[in-house]
Amino acid sequence: MKENLSVIFDKNTVEFVTVAAEFCGFLERVPEMERSDFVNKALKLLPLLYLKAQLIPKCERIDEAELEMFVTEGDYERVRASIADLLGEKDDYLDVFLDDMAYSDMPIRQNISETLADIYQPLKDFVCIYQLGLDRTMNDALAVCRELFAEFWGQRLVNAMRALHDVKYSKGDNSEDSRQYGGQTYSSVGRNEAEDWMDEENDVL
Repeated sequence: MKENLSVIFDKNTVEFVTVAAEFCGFLERVPEMERSDFVNKALKLLPLLYLKAQLIPKCERIDEAELEMFVTEGDYERVRASIADLLGEKDDYLDVFLDDMAYSDMPIRQNISETLADIYQPLKDFVCIYQLGLDRTMNDALAVCRELFAEFWGQRLVNAMRALHDVKYSKGDNSEDSRQYGGQTYSSVGRNEAEDWMDEENDVL
């Protein structure tokens, strides 16, 4: 039992809890922000959150009872809607890392706001449980959060980072095929260089 409970006071656990709480508070303060400030801060918090989640010590649940959930449907919707309002037309992005892609050859349209709200919900529930200060429940909440990171919100975090990176650095139509380099697109330049390299390799062989 002591071995199980020791993880809740581990340095890496404490740091993860701190970053998770900061991330949840950040999303709750979105109505007070400008778009550029939101994007800049999100692109700093998300990779830090991913790093800290990877460092959570291995742990297993002690009790089988369902953990209490604190985030309501209204809470989720408020977070989602505030982000959607702030990002406006920049909220949409195309995603290929979805189970539905098994039945489609085309990327599926997603929303940054919904993706971030999907991350917010399990993290906020986790933080609220941790604040109760009950050792066994804290242990189980940490174990569940770690599992959900691997299975659910970790991938969404990476997707959100990619989409927000595009919001920050995209300038109009900056798709790969539209950017010109010496009369050619970047993609065609890359293909030409690759073909030249293959020709050289074949000559050597």
